[in-house]
Amino acid sequence: MQYHKMRSDILFSWIEKPVYAVLGTQPQQEMSARTYILSFVLSCFVVGMLVWILFMVQAWLPLNPNHAPNMSWDLALHTMISFLTNTNQQHYSGQAQLSYLSQMVGIVGLQIITPMMGLAMVVATLRALFNLKQPGPIECDNSSALARLNVGNYWADVIRPTFRFLIPLCLLWSLLLNSQGVPSTFEGGPEVQVVQPNAELSTQKIPLGPVAPMVAIKQLGSNGGGWYGPNSSVPLENPTPLS
Repeated sequence: MQYHKMRSDILFSWIEKPVYAVLGTQPQQEMSARTYILSFVLSCFVVGMLVWILFMVQAWLPLNPNHAPNMSWDLALHTMISFLTNTNQQHYSGQAQLSYLSQMVGIVGLQIITPMMGLAMVVATLRALFNLKQPGPIECDNSSALARLNVGNYWADVIRPTFRFLIPLCLLWSLLLNSQGVPSTFEGGPEVQVVQPNAELSTQKIPLGPVAPMVAIKQLGSNGGGWYGPNSSVPLENPTPLS
């Protein structure tokens, strides 16, 4: 496969180049099928471990105005694997058990990056299939030759659509949701008096946070992970018919 420059490089190269530098790669560097797969496995492992640790130490990190406690190791592991594999099964209530940082970096981050990782593997598979159909020195029955077949650069295939398509789309969707009344704030939720106070309950804390970005990727990706435990049945997450 031959690397081709894109017109959008002018707009996004300033943010992509530092990421490539950290990863120690360049988008024009070709990868064999074996290296591509190993890069995919490595990225899954590293991202998963970072998010798992984040969930277990969130109480000691910033952006936790509601003082969410650290997750137990097993619940954190289940949550990480669930969103890493795009299963998006929730055994937690986000507004009570996750900090703002965990929601934004862990849950939202996985819902954005993992679909791009999966799509990169699909694109690489298609490249390999089309390249095998072309006349050339590669023999289809030679597994070692297949492993050396260039299928592109895994990191570029993940970074480009993430920064150039999905994140801008999520930002626009977040602004639309915010205009409809979906909260988007880093402040802690206010404490208000209930309509019918009694001896057991006189005040209630309204859970807020940067809800709009979470709902944006949830709706765009048909994901199951909402900011609140009941998801879009909560009026704050779904305040109007348009939202």
